[in-house]
Amino acid sequence: MNFWWLALKDALLIGRDKKALLTLILMPILLISILGAAFGKMMGGEEETIKKFSVGLVNLDKGALGEVLAEEVFAQGMKDLVSVKSLKQEDLMDQLENQKLTAGFIIDSDFTSSVMSGEAAELKIVSIPGADIQTTIIENVIQQFVQTAEVNATGMQLAVEAAIQAGKPLPEIAEQGPAAVQEQAAGFPLLNEEAVEAEAQQVDSFQYYAAGMGVMFLLMTVVIGVSAMIEEKEQEVYSRLLVSTLTHSQYMMGKFTGLLFMSLIQLMVIILGTSLLFGVDWGNSLSGVALAGIAYVFSACGLGVLIGSFIKTEKAFNVAGMLGTQILSGIGGSMVPLYLFPDWMNGIVQVLPNALALQTFLDLMSGGTFIEVVPEAAILIGMGVLFFAIGWMRQSAERRLSYA
Repeated sequence: MNFWWLALKDALLIGRDKKALLTLILMPILLISILGAAFGKMMGGEEETIKKFSVGLVNLDKGALGEVLAEEVFAQGMKDLVSVKSLKQEDLMDQLENQKLTAGFIIDSDFTSSVMSGEAAELKIVSIPGADIQTTIIENVIQQFVQTAEVNATGMQLAVEAAIQAGKPLPEIAEQGPAAVQEQAAGFPLLNEEAVEAEAQQVDSFQYYAAGMGVMFLLMTVVIGVSAMIEEKEQEVYSRLLVSTLTHSQYMMGKFTGLLFMSLIQLMVIILGTSLLFGVDWGNSLSGVALAGIAYVFSACGLGVLIGSFIKTEKAFNVAGMLGTQILSGIGGSMVPLYLFPDWMNGIVQVLPNALALQTFLDLMSGGTFIEVVPEAAILIGMGVLFFAIGWMRQSAERRLSYA
């Protein structure tokens, strides 16, 4: 096949261009190191866990809800996070002053009666400086407990009133009075928070910018390759090639194959370089990474051929290509993390090959599998085929007009 020597020729020309190699190989590694280090504390990183802390409790409540809150909720329901100590009010203040405790709370004597009657229940939370997280946890748990108890009490009261108005015998629960509500409160369920896709791994800054810069610089590689193709048109190299045994179809295939080859080498260097230098984990599915990379390179090369078929001068394409690369990279997430964009914008930019490829790499880094990225890869390959086909037809039409 005659187009192979044309692809090899383009690859050798770029390989001998020191400026191009510096831009395509060293620059992405350098930018990844700078951006990864700069945003290291803002993205990913090791998760900080809340250690078990001690809480002092002063229960002055004359009813049963104070005991339920202390024993059922904190002592038993939160035993893995909170160690509860029942103290007198003076002892609680002393231990807080000596920083033997991080936080404590005092249950008022009218706590149960206030909750049952729907009035504002009084409960005081005290803590040492810097215990904001512990205080917030205690406050949220107490608020949930009070709200649940109030709802149960109100529901019980409405049920009793409805039964009386209907002339029916009072339910058994009405004869028990507040004790029934207190018994229900004993089974008070704490919030059980579960993360969506709990098995997903968090992507850190080096991982994000390794994918982001890789996607961006692959576009630059395509710009450089297509610039060479346009330069050949300007210098009549294209015309002389077609006079030889090389056909137009072989010329287009050779250019596309050369771009594909150089882009794949660049992607391989970025993946290996970031893995060895910065310890970037590209995910557990190497086959998924390879599929996503090949699919994106295919779509990017097709896009380059398409744009190159409409522009006649190298200078115009260089300006348009580099500007377009920066715009696509900016809105595609290579420069600014995707999670900072509004949801509607994230949905729109997924039609861009670089944005879709970046999201696919991030999904793999988060624990995605080969099967999960097949649809995205198929879309990228489909884009590449469409772009290349349009560019091919455009080049064919131009050739017929110019050399008829």
